[in-house]
Amino acid sequence: SFRPRITLLLMLVFSASGYACSSSTTSTTGTPTATGDVFAVQPPPTFRTQGVRMAVLNTEFMFDGEDPDGAADFPWKANPTAANAHIQRIGDVIKMLHADVIVLEEVENRTVLERLIHGPLEGMGYLPYLVPGKDTFTRQNMAILSKIPIDEVGRTDERAPLGSGNDTYGISKNIWARLTLAGVPTTIIGVHYLAIPDNAERKPQREAQAEVTRRLAEQELAAGRAVIVAGDFNDFDDQTLDRRGNRPITNVLATVKRAGPGDADDLHNVLADVPQAERFSNFY
Repeated sequence: SFRPRITLLLMLVFSASGYACSSSTTSTTGTPTATGDVFAVQPPPTFRTQGVRMAVLNTEFMFDGEDPDGAADFPWKANPTAANAHIQRIGDVIKMLHADVIVLEEVENRTVLERLIHGPLEGMGYLPYLVPGKDTFTRQNMAILSKIPIDEVGRTDERAPLGSGNDTYGISKNIWARLTLAGVPTTIIGVHYLAIPDNAERKPQREAQAEVTRRLAEQELAAGRAVIVAGDFNDFDDQTLDRRGNRPITNVLATVKRAGPGDADDLHNVLADVPQAERFSNFY
């Protein structure tokens, strides 16, 4: 259940490549096994929860395989048949999750979303929401699928300082949605930050993106709304270590969690409720 002022932080926990990990609202019948650094989930897990179920999924270039496909390379680029097969795989993952609300990264456009919900997700009751972003290189966007009515969607174009200089930086791929969960006005903020968490040259940009997110979360909290921040942060949490114990070179997650002016309105990383051995995902 939800109470006013509850804030949650959802990390990226699923990817379309077939890796999966559990969250605090799930139990699984499958057990991750390790051979070196390679993980396999067998059999597909069964997810259970009470109340509203949320998920985050990086769709890994859910595109139609037709021009324009952006400047980045991916296996189904310029290949509509392979792109459709990838959309089917994404649908299979989403059907397994049975989530009420899903935040999606790396979606090409609304047309592809429609293909997903009227194809492999037909009859599941999802409505698509997408706000075009500003990543002109990859042409990736953020999207949300929801079985719960969403009142309003948008994005933030705010920018934050890059270090101590005069330059600023924003989040090219983000989305926010306002809805009501269990009678509580709630804002979901979806983000996809700059990649490569161990690249020191990208540290200032991702920290600026985190500050933009924190400001938006603070604004929504001040309006009396519960806040959920979900997405692909491309970074680590020094208070909630992943399976391999990776530590961040940035203050990204610390900044996002410090949403409001006091400790009482800090966000909680739900992966803290998951055993460390089960905290894994794709690394890029």
